[in-house]
Amino acid sequence: MKRSARETTVALGVSLVTVLATAAVLLAASRTPDPYVAAGVFPPWWTRTAVIAAAGQAGSIRDLGAAPFIVVVRDPEGRVQARLRAAGALFSVGPAGSAACAPQET
Repeated sequence: MKRSARETTVALGVSLVTVLATAAVLLAASRTPDPYVAAGVFPPWWTRTAVIAAAGQAGSIRDLGAAPFIVVVRDPEGRVQARLRAAGALFSVGPAGSAACAPQET
């Protein structure tokens, strides 16, 4: 089924608002960044496999967020933010900021 230009524009707009809202929540919940542990926010269009592979290049994976593009990483050398950026993360926040995206228990 072919989408109209209007439907595509609306879908892109909703996606953008979702990403920006997620970023705002994470940034608001974040504390002073720990140089050893941070949550990396990768491009939302990446697959979970690509995100995990990239996060693994930044350090040891500590946790996964409910959103498939958020991963908490630890770098024993204390350069986690720089390593996450080099691995492709759009930005990083303190691990407390990732709690908003943690999987919810039922």
